[in-house]
Amino acid sequence: MAEDKKTKKKADTKPAKKSDKKSDKKAGNKSSKNPFKAIGAFFKSVRSEGKKVVWPKAPEVLKNTIVVLVVIIILGLAIFGIDQALSQGMKGIKKLAEDNTKATSTTQAVTMPDLSDVTTADKEAKTTTAAAEK
Repeated sequence: MAEDKKTKKKADTKPAKKSDKKSDKKAGNKSSKNPFKAIGAFFKSVRSEGKKVVWPKAPEVLKNTIVVLVVIIILGLAIFGIDQALSQGMKGIKKLAEDNTKATSTTQAVTMPDLSDVTTADKEAKTTTAAAEK
């Protein structure tokens, strides 16, 4: 009895005969030889698939449209806020850099005339000393 079940399973799982495969190939080749039949079959399948489509009703489309618009507005505002924050941060960094540059150039401007005054005073002292020695 157990052997009968095993043989039945083997019989069920046997592949199709070669003659069946050849007849399938021949049937497939006939439709592929005539391109107009293939095109007709394609559009027939397109029509049958189109009939299966379930289109949403108007209230559902309106609801989905509103959801999409709200999400777009929220994301737009979030991106705008991030952009403004980063812009203000960059302006702040630029202002700090300008302030440091002005402070450094002001310090240099103050010390440079002092040095030039000292060198001018040294020259005058040397010329006065040289004139006094003569």
